[in-house]
Amino acid sequence: GGYLDVEDVHYQGYNDAISFGQHSLFALQTDIELTETLSFTTQLLAHASAGRDSGVEWAYLTWLPSRSWRFMAGKMRTPLYLHSDTIDVGFSYPWIIPPQAVYTPYSPSDITGLSAAYQFNIQEWSIETKAYWGRFEGAVSVLDEFPVDLKVNKLWGLILAARRGNLRLRASYHRADLEIKAPALARLAGQLRGLGFPKSADSLNTKTDIDFVQAGVSYDALDYFLKAEWTRMIGIPTYDSYYLSGGYTFYPFNLPITAHATFANISFDDMSSPVNEIPANVPQLARLRSGYLGVFQSDFVGNDSLQSLSVGLRWDVNSAVALKAEWVHLRADRDKRGFFKFDRAGDFDRRANLFLLGLEWVF
Repeated sequence: GGYLDVEDVHYQGYNDAISFGQHSLFALQTDIELTETLSFTTQLLAHASAGRDSGVEWAYLTWLPSRSWRFMAGKMRTPLYLHSDTIDVGFSYPWIIPPQAVYTPYSPSDITGLSAAYQFNIQEWSIETKAYWGRFEGAVSVLDEFPVDLKVNKLWGLILAARRGNLRLRASYHRADLEIKAPALARLAGQLRGLGFPKSADSLNTKTDIDFVQAGVSYDALDYFLKAEWTRMIGIPTYDSYYLSGGYTFYPFNLPITAHATFANISFDDMSSPVNEIPANVPQLARLRSGYLGVFQSDFVGNDSLQSLSVGLRWDVNSAVALKAEWVHLRADRDKRGFFKFDRAGDFDRRANLFLLGLEWVF
C-alpha cells in the first residue's frame, strides 16, 4: 500500500488516498521435470493493478544437455537488469518498489523467444555468458492518460555475469527494432498530413532502433549489502539512469531488521525537435499547433527527469515473511513531468513524498 502527500498528483498510480492496488500481486510457479535433462516452467500472476495484465507470465522449456550448457525456449522474462528474473518476487530484494529510475515502465517485461547460456569457472569466479533472441508485443504504462502499445521485433542481447563469494557483477548489451503504437499520435499525424503539414506529421515517427546497455554490481553479506546499477538506452526515448543502494542489518530484541537507503536518477535526452511548419498567427490552427508542440514537451520523446531518495526498513518476521516500510522523496525539474500525472502543472513544484508499506511472503 502507498500514499502520496500531494493533492491532485499521481505517481505510479498512487495519490493522496491510501491505496493497495498498484503493486499487490499473487503468483504461482510450477517446475515440471519431463526428463532428466528437460523441464517445463510456468508462472501465473494475478495483478491488482489495472496497468498490468494478469495471466501467464512465464511458459518455457529448459534443456540441460550438460552441467555447463542451458537452453530455454518459450515465454520468459526479458533479461535486462540485475534483478530481472526476480522483479515480481519482492521478498528477494530490500525495497518495496525497485528504483523506478532504472526499472522503468518503458521496458517490456517478457519476451517470446530462445536463449542459450554457458557456465564455467575461472579459479574462484563463476562465469556465465548468455545470448537470447525474441519478440514482444503488448502495452507498457508510461502515464495513465497516454497508454503506449509496443511491438518489439528482433530483440536480442548478450549478457556476461560473474560471481565470486558475495560479489556479483553483470554487464549486458541489447538491441531491438521497436514500433510504438500510440493512437493519439497516429490521429494527430493524420490531421497534420490532411491539413498540409507533412513534415510535422513525419516528425512524429514512432519506429526506431533501440540500443540498451546495462552494468550492475552487488555485494551482499549477512550484515550489510551494497548495490549499484547503470543503464543507457538510445532510441525513443533516450536516457541514462542509475541507482546506488546500501543497507545494514541489526538485531534489536533478536529481530533481524535491515535499514537501507537508495539514491536513483534518470535523465532523458531531447531526441526530437518540432518542425516549424504550422503558422503561429492563424487562430484556426492554434489548437493543432498547441497539441503538436505539446508532444515534444512530454516525456514520450524524452524530455524528462526524476531523482529519488528512499529510506526503508525490512523486518524478516521468519524465513518466508518480510514486513517492509519505505519513504521515497521524489524530485524533478520544474519544467519536466518527472513521471508524475497532474492536472494543474503550475501549482505543482515537482516535489513529492511517497510512503509505502509492504507485506511479502513466499511459500
